[in-house]
Amino acid sequence: MVAPNHGSSLLSSLLLAAANVLIPVSILVFATGFFPYKPFIPGLAEFEPLEYGPPPPAPFDRLIFMVVDALRSDFVYSEDSGFQYVQSLIRDGSALPFTANARSPTVTMPRIKSMTTGSIPSFVDLILNFDEGDTSSTLAAQDTWLAQIKAKDMGKLVMYGDDTWLKLFPNTFDRQDGTTSFFVADFTEVDHNVTRNIAGELENTDWGLMVLHYLGLDHIGHKAGPRRQVP
Repeated sequence: MVAPNHGSSLLSSLLLAAANVLIPVSILVFATGFFPYKPFIPGLAEFEPLEYGPPPPAPFDRLIFMVVDALRSDFVYSEDSGFQYVQSLIRDGSALPFTANARSPTVTMPRIKSMTTGSIPSFVDLILNFDEGDTSSTLAAQDTWLAQIKAKDMGKLVMYGDDTWLKLFPNTFDRQDGTTSFFVADFTEVDHNVTRNIAGELENTDWGLMVLHYLGLDHIGHKAGPRRQVP
């Protein structure tokens, strides 16, 4: 009969106990780095006078910020692109082309946060992006270029398109018409809901910022791929 090896059994028990302790610690360390806490900085940034004097006045008094969701750069720059007018503006110097390389997560809410705050979004926003009822990720009290425009009373703020903007900026826009981004089978109505408001707004003189967020191209990409021809 072989006597039990109490030393080996004790070592195995200690290793098992250590593993049971280290596994949750490792998960905690990973989660802390993967879902970092971002401290909230209240208030709006202000311009500090420099020895060179105040900044020059803006060459325009109104801004149209248009987002075409999922618009890849080759859709615009390639030879077979349908953006012939945009290409002509680039050639004669009336428009400046720029290709942005977005880092993950590349879903709507984190990217809007990045574009409006200048910060790097976290993967927590990836989860919140799919919760249509979530209001915890609001940017209403944070420093964004929308808040700067509103604080300077440059006119009303209007928004048409993806309703993620309305969740991030509640009570910010004076006129709005949001459309849900999760009905991916809709290729055209989500864009018609945006375009049908533009003509009327261009005749109005009371707004200083108009945000337009088109979703149709993104829906086509999700449903049928980037080369799908839509009649």
